Amino acid sequence: MHVYCSGIGGVGIGPLALLALDAGYAVSGSDIQPSEMTQLTTEKGAEIAIGQDGSQIERAHQKSPIDWFVYSSALSDDHPELKFAKDNNILCSKRDEFINKLLKTQSLDMIAVAGTHGKTTTTGMLIWLFQQTNTPVSYSVGTSLKFGPPAQYHKDSRYFIYECDEFDRNFLHFVPYMSTIISIDFDHVDTYPTQESYNYAFSDFIEQSRRVQMWHDDADKLSLASTQDIEVHDESDPGISLIKLAGEHNRKN
Repeated sequence: MHVYCSGIGGVGIGPLALLALDAGYAVSGSDIQPSEMTQLTTEKGAEIAIGQDGSQIERAHQKSPIDWFVYSSALSDDHPELKFAKDNNILCSKRDEFINKLLKTQSLDMIAVAGTHGKTTTTGMLIWLFQQTNTPVSYSVGTSLKFGPPAQYHKDSRYFIYECDEFDRNFLHFVPYMSTIISIDFDHVDTYPTQESYNYAFSDFIEQSRRVQMWHDDADKLSLASTQDIEVHDESDPGISLIKLAGEHNRKN
């Protein structure tokens, strides 16, 4: 399968390209300028063009027919590459559809990290924890890591750790095996006009998750109680202070 990643230098699409490469797909893509991510994906085997006027994807398609065009929410409906893909009947999707396809074909269970403050850091800590216990894991996180690439598919993994963002209701496209909700504060007013609509989205996300762990204060905001599938934790747990990390917020995460 040939996957074309539009905006491959970004922290959203770039990691998807790395996952696709690890899974054995042919990957090409484009961005408006070189970056650390374009260099990384090129070193892994992706064919990347700089520029997005439509000629780049046309050349890639002529060289090897594109099966799947993956793009971010930032791409406008009249973007030259998106128009080319649609005109040539290429499957087009945002990153959530691609991830769900990977989860299904590779039989992976998603461990989602969601919430308002600290998703990236918490996702990184969780990936590190799996590595320290020598547990094979696949993952995607929206930043660079000192102990590995920003995304990786491991053929022996059962779990896929994902930084699951509520922006553009992205997290509602997934059905996680386990969701860790680190905090619920009002954010992304362009997507959620009120605190109530923001909370409703998290309630829907929790209903879609097989298991959930969250803080007591956040559970109260959603009128939730601890159940067999929802683990509600006490913010005053004295064990938090024993964790050797700088900052109370980081220790709670």
